[in-house]
Amino acid sequence: MKIKSLLLAATCALLALSSCHHRYEVEAPEGEYVPDATGGNGMLGFYILNQGNMGSNKCTLDYFDYASKSYYRNIYAIKNPNAILELGDTGNDMKIFGTLLFITLNGSHKVEMLDAYTAERVGQIDVSSPRYLACDGQYVYVSSYVGGEDGRGTVRRIDPGTLSVTGTCEVGYQPEEMVITDGKLYVANSVNLTTNEYDNTISVIKLDSFTKVAEIEVAINMNHMKIDEFDNIWVTSRGNYYDVPASLVMLSKQDGEYAVAKTYDMPASNIAMRKTWLYSYQVTYDANWNATNTFTVGTINSKGFTDTPTNFLNGSIASEIESPYCIDVQPNDGTVFITDAKNYVSSGKLYCFSSKGDLQWQINTGDIPCCLAFLPALYTNPW
Repeated sequence: MKIKSLLLAATCALLALSSCHHRYEVEAPEGEYVPDATGGNGMLGFYILNQGNMGSNKCTLDYFDYASKSYYRNIYAIKNPNAILELGDTGNDMKIFGTLLFITLNGSHKVEMLDAYTAERVGQIDVSSPRYLACDGQYVYVSSYVGGEDGRGTVRRIDPGTLSVTGTCEVGYQPEEMVITDGKLYVANSVNLTTNEYDNTISVIKLDSFTKVAEIEVAINMNHMKIDEFDNIWVTSRGNYYDVPASLVMLSKQDGEYAVAKTYDMPASNIAMRKTWLYSYQVTYDANWNATNTFTVGTINSKGFTDTPTNFLNGSIASEIESPYCIDVQPNDGTVFITDAKNYVSSGKLYCFSSKGDLQWQINTGDIPCCLAFLPALYTNPW
């Protein structure tokens, strides 16, 4: 395993080096200056993936640079002028592994791979209905809505060095987010959209054999999943939008295996984790995607159980956020980011808060900003 990890690291380094002579051939875009922006603390900046409406081929990639306090929009198109269809349709997830940036395009049925330090395209891996990403240091894993029997989904194993899918493992219905710990991949399953049969399991895949070894019954219609410093797994359940409410579930190890330790009666729509702190925003939606309660943001410290989250946002800014879509935390300085999809058909907005919940700055994004990826300060920023 160590040998393969070294080979992957060498491959990533070669890919980064091979693109160095291209870094300044394309004129850098003009950024919008953000005077109130602060921080960085070991991060060059971060990417914002804008999902775009399904079927519109309007997924875009933005970038914020800490050093210049500049926000750059639609950088993929600028850095890759020969990409005919630009980035693609319906972006869903984005992760940086080593020097590579991986992006899932659900509507385009592919995973794009970019040089994380130039945003230049390295390659593409074809995956049907890709959703979320995880990595164990040698392979990248992608959850996919299709590929299993009777409408079940799969997890695809990608070798970045060869840009190929090297394994497929069947999981539950429409798998969503994943976490990795102790050589196993844990996959949140959701629902069979054909039959409306809700899945209530987390699939467990042993990575060295890439086989499913267990299923853990948790809650129906799960979506987001994170892991804390104590190896507790946190997962959101969307309920059934009718008589089973949304909830947040924490799993801990019991006799060496994960099991439900606590269920929080709260509609955690999305979550982010930094060390022992879990950040979540709470919005309940009905089957027609109409919000049925007021948007709030809270924190839970996993060192000790609490029945309700502590309110995080200060002031009245929560009332300005129309359609919260993503929450994330800068791992080094603890700043918290929340995106707003607004009306889902035009520009969204990014809000940046201090670690104490005070609004620092805000800026317009592309359509439906769905996730962030923080870029470590390893190389000179190309912007």
